[in-house]
Amino acid sequence: MIPISVCIITKNEAENLQKCLEALKPYPFEIVVTDTGSTDNSLEIARRYTDRVYEFAWINDFSAARNFCISRASHNTILSLDTDEFLRPLDWEALQKALEEHPKSLGAIELFSYFDVEGETKHQVVRLERLFNRRYYHFVNPVHEILVPLGSLVPSSYDAPVSVDHVGYQGTTEKLKEKAERDIALLHDEIKADPENPYLYFQLGQSYMLMRDHENALSWFREAMKRHPMPGADYTLALLCNYAGILLDENQVEEAANVLSYRDSFADSKDFLCLSGRIYLRMGQPLKALPEFVQALSAPKYSLEDPHTPSYYIGFIYEMFGKQDIARTHYENCGEYPPAVEALKRLSRP
Repeated sequence: MIPISVCIITKNEAENLQKCLEALKPYPFEIVVTDTGSTDNSLEIARRYTDRVYEFAWINDFSAARNFCISRASHNTILSLDTDEFLRPLDWEALQKALEEHPKSLGAIELFSYFDVEGETKHQVVRLERLFNRRYYHFVNPVHEILVPLGSLVPSSYDAPVSVDHVGYQGTTEKLKEKAERDIALLHDEIKADPENPYLYFQLGQSYMLMRDHENALSWFREAMKRHPMPGADYTLALLCNYAGILLDENQVEEAANVLSYRDSFADSKDFLCLSGRIYLRMGQPLKALPEFVQALSAPKYSLEDPHTPSYYIGFIYEMFGKQDIARTHYENCGEYPPAVEALKRLSRP
């Protein structure tokens, strides 16, 4: 068996910390907790689950705290989690096999991030590189930290069979604002040192999104787009969808259409294909929109888009063309998807 240390940094999140640690109990992980200055009972809770509990004086640097935490682990294989991330049921044998097959690669775990929109809880699915061997990788960046190789190793990654629920985007308005403002201050410091990095501007936009400040979010997303983010970067799809989504909400369709230049890079993404279809619709080009939604039906990747969205829009376009029978069939394929339910009611009226 390849032994694994789960490394967690925490501060004043006692309730989430207990849920996080409780989810790890069924598995033979070593648990390492580093507290960065809690004034609640986080330390007491951590010691109920592990004797490897440490304190680290906060220096406005998440990577420093994470690297300290992993240095205190007994094992080289590390799974790095946040306090507000709760492990889903895990196939231990599949995890062991993945580690054996990818000894020097980064494992990208599946993250289900939950957030509230107008009283409804939604989620976004992303993959983040969090499973690694500390002999080959360490964390960099004071905020929104990433793993990079130690020495001359060429980095590689794979999809690890690990899934977690992330609740960090939920909570009171005050708590979310406090978290966002902390990150914004750190990100501005990073931008001074690395002003042409589009990722930093993207994360600034995300911080303002967290505060529901779409005006400032759009400004920073624009700065990220000016710096031509690479299609292969793990954040680029989220940037394109959030940037264009705000523009469509603001009826700035012409600028939103800029993201269509990335279409070939995201032809396997349900999110991007639905976005491009919506852009074409708003441009008054339903015949260009239709094939985007048709292709989205079988696109293998999605993170936020409801799986019923392509069928709904296919029905919507056929309804535009007066083909109500075909439209009804596609709406019915959507099950209880609310826009489709409303569309079927509309079609049933005399």
